[in-house]
Amino acid sequence: MQSGRPSAVLFDVDGTLIDDAYSVAAALRSFHTRHGDTLALSFEELRLRWRELLNLHFTRYLAGEISMQEQRRARILDLFRSTKLNLTSAGADAVFAVYEQRYRESWIAFPDAVPALSALGGYELAVLTNGDLAQQTQKLQATGLASYFRSIFASSEMGCSKPHPEAFVASCSRLGVDPRCCVYVGDSLDLDVRGSASAGLMSIWLDRGRSDSALEVGFQVIHSLAELPALMGADSRD
Repeated sequence: MQSGRPSAVLFDVDGTLIDDAYSVAAALRSFHTRHGDTLALSFEELRLRWRELLNLHFTRYLAGEISMQEQRRARILDLFRSTKLNLTSAGADAVFAVYEQRYRESWIAFPDAVPALSALGGYELAVLTNGDLAQQTQKLQATGLASYFRSIFASSEMGCSKPHPEAFVASCSRLGVDPRCCVYVGDSLDLDVRGSASAGLMSIWLDRGRSDSALEVGFQVIHSLAELPALMGADSRD
């Protein structure tokens, strides 16, 4: 850890606390069973196309160009554009709703999340996530994590998103802590780690996949949240 005594820890959600990849895969398998023949895509092709469209339209949502529902609709319309279904907006919304139901049913916390959060009780804990506040709050509630956090901050209600420094600074301000006394933990090197570092926070990269570049990034790296309490010196706090 860097010098100084941290008093608060901010967490990313998807990929850090919640196994979003598992939920997406479960929902996509159900989606592929229903629509794979129509789309003429293998499951792997669907998975790659889904990620491509998510990156495209969710970025537009974060930029304020379209609403959350509009980005969902745009992904479905683009996905089915080459078929003969001629989906209307309402039809696209209905298709996405079926996917979303399975996605919600598959929300699950990483097994290292609760033990780590429990061990960090001496710190102010909060969440800063890109996305819709209502859905991200529901996700934390459904997985039993919400009660560990004093606050849940999301780009939908903050007016800015990660990796912009303003998102991190504003979160610290709402918590009443100096950014230099706040740790940010996330799985995205660019959005979470470099973004929080640019705002003056102490940054920890949760590299669950054990990237080959982990030793070269110049940031503190952990591979499991189980490593976090000892790194924070939680055992030594009053």
